[in-house]
Amino acid sequence: MKKNLVYALIFGISLLWGFSFIALNVLMRWLDPLQIIAVRWTIAACIFIGMMLAGKFRIDIGKKNFKFLMLAGMIEPGMYSVFEVYGLYYTSPSVSSIFIATIPCMSLILGFLFFRMPATRMGVISIFVAFAGVGVCTCFAPGFSAGGNLKGYGLMMCAVVAGALFSFVSAKASRDYSAVEITSAMAIVGSAGFNTVNILRGNFFQSYSAIFIHWEVAVGILFLAVFCSALCYIGLNKVLAVLNPAIANNMIGSSITIIGVIAGVVINGDSAGVYTVIGVSLTVIGVWLSSKGIEELEQGKSG
Repeated sequence: MKKNLVYALIFGISLLWGFSFIALNVLMRWLDPLQIIAVRWTIAACIFIGMMLAGKFRIDIGKKNFKFLMLAGMIEPGMYSVFEVYGLYYTSPSVSSIFIATIPCMSLILGFLFFRMPATRMGVISIFVAFAGVGVCTCFAPGFSAGGNLKGYGLMMCAVVAGALFSFVSAKASRDYSAVEITSAMAIVGSAGFNTVNILRGNFFQSYSAIFIHWEVAVGILFLAVFCSALCYIGLNKVLAVLNPAIANNMIGSSITIIGVIAGVVINGDSAGVYTVIGVSLTVIGVWLSSKGIEELEQGKSG
């Protein structure tokens, strides 16, 4: 894949995901988080199933890395979406986007702990700086307390861990499967799992009827399903197939932070002040330093 195309995909993904926090925040006026996730990924799954029925592609379950394909769907949308949406429910679009920006640093941490990536000085510094930025944004935010906000921050940290883990799993699956195949498996696994949950909760039909009752729900769900689920994840899986997961997350995460914070303040009316600017700056610097840590690792391998 050409470098210019990779950068274009990263910009497009970051732009759409940066605004996804606003769409999620609006949808939660009518639907709870699990309903949103189920409807969003069901529409995405229908798109991919339609493509498979039309003969555009097929998923070969006999390939060596099929287990990673299924694991990708269990992690994202499975774990990640639950943590992200409930974390957003207890925080705000701008704060959520700042947390998500630390996924590259979490990729470094998981790499050190579980994937035999050696620790570098720059990598350790980047982790401390990025998480310091998150700490400034959250601890000095108006209304910070040891109540609901802390619950939201904890859920967003779980989303960060899941997002970082997904990067490694998707990269493994991409050895045997295309970006479209990986994304379709994610959509189908996510749709099956979350619809089952909503059936057990007794609000399956309510989840879908809201689309026909409120036009805001229809627009928001279609935006999340078509653009943020189907197209963005196809783009992300393409990028992860050619770039180091931590570098890819680095570039996307820093962009999402800036877009998400600006959108949250301008569109959603989130509070912002000098500590927000300081926190975002620290987070972006930490994410940028994480790429330098990855460069050190790659230079060490090539040397």
